[in-house]
Amino acid sequence: MGTLVKSTLSALYKYSGAMHAQERLRAWSGQRPMSVLLFHRVTDEIPEDGITVSTTWFRAFCKLMRDRFHVVPLAELHRLLTTRETPPLRTVAITFDDCYRDNLAAAQLLHDHQLPATFFIPTQYVGTDHVFPWDVGLKRMPNLTWADVRAIQSLGHEIGSHTVSHPDLGRLGVDEVRRELADSKRTLEETLGRRVRFFAYPFGGVENFRPEHLPLVYELGYEACFSAINGFVTSSSRGRILPRVPMPYFRSLTHLEVYLTGCLEWFHRLKHGKPNAIF
Repeated sequence: MGTLVKSTLSALYKYSGAMHAQERLRAWSGQRPMSVLLFHRVTDEIPEDGITVSTTWFRAFCKLMRDRFHVVPLAELHRLLTTRETPPLRTVAITFDDCYRDNLAAAQLLHDHQLPATFFIPTQYVGTDHVFPWDVGLKRMPNLTWADVRAIQSLGHEIGSHTVSHPDLGRLGVDEVRRELADSKRTLEETLGRRVRFFAYPFGGVENFRPEHLPLVYELGYEACFSAINGFVTSSSRGRILPRVPMPYFRSLTHLEVYLTGCLEWFHRLKHGKPNAIF
């Protein structure tokens, strides 16, 4: 379904009053899903793609989040989940992966809108010329330096681990996975002087992190593990790998707003047979 069609249908649903009514009904019945949003890069240096949004889109996104959502630090979302407290309506946390230097400007824009975020960093990439395989052939996009990471932290954002070398952990043995998780955590904590609480595994798919490796996350001192698998965080998410909603799929901010209310589960079930599919 094209962006224009999605935007049009979302606008009709929103401005007809149906979205507001259904959202209130769901809240009254105890259904208040939380969302963790996933970004990678915010830049105008290359065209928008599966992991890239433009600076114009991102500015509009920040305004939407500030005006219409309850954006909290990832730690607060995790606290609400683990304590079983009822979250406020439209509770959202914002995250970034992969260490692109444009994240520094994004962090500043988030700060200007009073929006906290968590940046998941692969430590081997910081301050280097390492290029991700999928970026070969594109205009070169520099990585964050350690000074940049400290600047992001000084803006009030949190830093999390994204391993050392950004491998596909689903292909590694337990000792290699342990090393990636432990070494990245130690490097971040020693360099930044803050405890690292959260881990997001690279690539983020079902096949990229084996369930038997999840106990390592807690054994090494992390409090939660995040994927890039689309979905809402609900009470049933406790103790599991937590989902995140990838942002570039939502070119229409109206579509994004309607989706994040959770009110379209009936449509997703009808169209895809599952509640969290992105239509």
